[in-house]
Amino acid sequence: MPRHKQAACATQSADMVPVRRWFRFLEEQGAQRIALPVTLLFALLVRWCVSLHGYSGQGVPPLFGDYEVQRHWMELTIHLPASQWYFYDLSYWGLDYPPLTAFQSWLCGQAAHLIDPQWVALDTSRGIETHASKLFMRATVVALEAAVFVPAVVVLFRSPQLRLPWVARQAATLCMLLQPGLVLIDHGHFQYNAVMLGFLVWTVCFALRGWHVLAAVAFCCAFMFKQMALYFAPAVFFFLLAQCVQAPRGVVLFCSLALAVVGTVGTMLLPWIRSPAQLQQILVRLFPVARGLYEDKVANVWCAVNVVVRLRSLLPIWSLVRLATAATAVAFLPACLHMFAVLCRRGSARILGADAGLLLRYCLLNTSLAFFLFS
Repeated sequence: MPRHKQAACATQSADMVPVRRWFRFLEEQGAQRIALPVTLLFALLVRWCVSLHGYSGQGVPPLFGDYEVQRHWMELTIHLPASQWYFYDLSYWGLDYPPLTAFQSWLCGQAAHLIDPQWVALDTSRGIETHASKLFMRATVVALEAAVFVPAVVVLFRSPQLRLPWVARQAATLCMLLQPGLVLIDHGHFQYNAVMLGFLVWTVCFALRGWHVLAAVAFCCAFMFKQMALYFAPAVFFFLLAQCVQAPRGVVLFCSLALAVVGTVGTMLLPWIRSPAQLQQILVRLFPVARGLYEDKVANVWCAVNVVVRLRSLLPIWSLVRLATAATAVAFLPACLHMFAVLCRRGSARILGADAGLLLRYCLLNTSLAFFLFS
């Protein structure tokens, strides 16, 4: 089939998708102005409907599920000095996320304390599940997502470097805001994954525009909010390293990136920076490898292998850590090295724009899958 006919068939098939048909209708009616407001309101409606249902651990003592995790972190951060945050009562939802999450818990905890101190009273508030407290927790998830993730998605799909037609931009924005996993986990079970993902999307936005220092800062914020951002770290590292190699003033860019990373991470670690014991405790809490190769709730390659070969019985924990690290590196390196080689070989304006962004997005996908399967 000729290429023009293939393209026509592809366009016709895409237009059969209800989301695209809706935005095509708005375009034909000249109602483009209402597209984004309607998209945002519909995304908010879906989130609020999800929040009407129950959540894991609801009414189940002694730990009470994910709602209690986030509420408890608010409680301990506003009542205890930072030196105790990562040591306090580790058997009861001890803090095990990076400092930016702790600061977010402190901020939300201060707001909760102003509204009703009983919601975040130290120790005595454990297990509180009043309607008002849960409504407040739901609202914090929506507010933080609206502050970080939503504008990042809107800006990303409006980037001229993506070269998308209007209908495709609007459809992509709606689909990304309605991603089922994110909506169910964050708004169904009181999580803040959208903040970490929002910083990651900002990283891509800045990278598309060639604002590499801002991209580094945004990614540091993602990692310092949730350690799962490490899934994307190799792709971002090799992308920025390639910019340093092929840029006319690559050494200056490299130093600027180094200062941005050290400055961002160092600023967030300021409360603990003078205490090696505190920093070690944070590291242990963020990467609890002593738990074993996998947890029962995690599905990856090691779970499948365990059916045939019980590696946890055959090898000590640190051998398993090395095995998982090596397997993860083998899985993500090909995509990263390919992107690095292409960016260094073709240092033109074209590859620094849309094509560079495409390479970065594919590499982010590959590295995240590698970490998901093998880490």
